[in-house]
Formats: sequence, structure tokens, C-alpha cells
Amino acid sequence: MASCSKYRILNLFLVVLLLAPVTGVASSAGNITAAKFFNTSVNSSTENDLYTELSSQMKLYNENFDKVPSLLRRLVGSEEIAGKIELNNGEMLYVTLLMRSGKVGDFYRYDTPNNPNSKFGPSITVESDEKTIREILDSDDRLRKAVEKMNEGSFNVKIDGLFRKTVLWSIKQLYS
Repeated sequence: MASCSKYRILNLFLVVLLLAPVTGVASSAGNITAAKFFNTSVNSSTENDLYTELSSQMKLYNENFDKVPSLLRRLVGSEEIAGKIELNNGEMLYVTLLMRSGKVGDFYRYDTPNNPNSKFGPSITVESDEKTIREILDSDDRLRKAVEKMNEGSFNVKIDGLFRKTVLWSIKQLYS
């Protein structure tokens, strides 16, 4: 198990929060591919496709969950997080992360912009591109890098709910 500093976990948590969409009950609609957690190294590299890399980051996040600040745990609680990522080859990667009590419960991808498993829709949506995501994953301070990319407009986060919006605003203020 990799040891991570409090800030590295906080950074990873924000990446998970902002990138991973939430899953619902299995559906026969669309082509959905469940993540195979824990099968790759946790280091970003071009040899891993982005979906595989994000899957491995989910494992690391769950393994170090006890180091995640309680405010961030409550922010993602049991939320559905949708990610829309433009890959370097021009294709789109649509992913969903289902958080359960702040931990990553399920992570999967699908072929259409709308998640065929979602019953209520995501409460957090992230739109970005592969280059930006990899820059965040490769950073020594992921949370600061994510906030920097949000401020630049290359890492867009849409959040429903006043509490979650306030928490995100606070994170942006603290890490700008």
C-alpha cells in the first residue's frame, strides 16, 4: 500500500470528486463498462489509457480514506459524479462514480453523453480534457493543480446544492 501525505490524499480526493461519476443500478441500455479496480499501477503514464488510470486512482483513494478530511468526505457523501472528458484522440470518455459514505462505490464508463443507469442525474458534473486530467494526476499537489485548472477554465465543475457549492468555493479560496 502506498503511503500518502495528507495533502496528496486531499488532492486525490478532489480529483475523484471532480472526475468520477456516480453509478446506479445496472441497466441494459447502452454499452457500459465497469472499472476493473486495482489492476494497474497508480502512476500516470501514457501506457495506461485514462479510464484505466482513473480506475487505479479510485483504489488508492479508498485505501487512504482515513486520511481524507471529514469536510471533503461529507461533500461527496453518497453523490453521483459524472465526468465528460475529451480524449487526446478526439473521442469522449463518459464516466460515472457512485460515492457511498464518501468512498468510491462504483466507477464505470458508457458510450453516450447521458448515463443510462442514472435515475436522478448527477449532483456533480466535471467536464475537461485528457491533457488537463493527466496534468492534475501527475502533479505533486493535485488539489492546487485542480483548482488552478478550474480557475483557468480547463477543468469545469458544476455542482448542485448550496452546501456543496459553498464547500467547493472554500476549497478554491484555500488552494488558489
